[in-house]
Amino acid sequence: MLVKVVTFFLIGIAVLAMFGRLRWPGGARKIGKSDPRPRKPRTCKACGSYIIGDGPCPCQKGD
Repeated sequence: MLVKVVTFFLIGIAVLAMFGRLRWPGGARKIGKSDPRPRKPRTCKACGSYIIGDGPCPCQKGD
């Protein structure tokens, strides 16, 4: 009896997984975001350090 219950449970889970794949091919996606990859951080062209915020680089030579 217990083997039958476990078998039906595993078959049910497999069916749900198949329907989930049909619904979201390639996995679930976030709504409202066009590109899920993060953007590359800005770097200074002169010294190569990362630029934090909207201001210029502290070296005052580059971006």
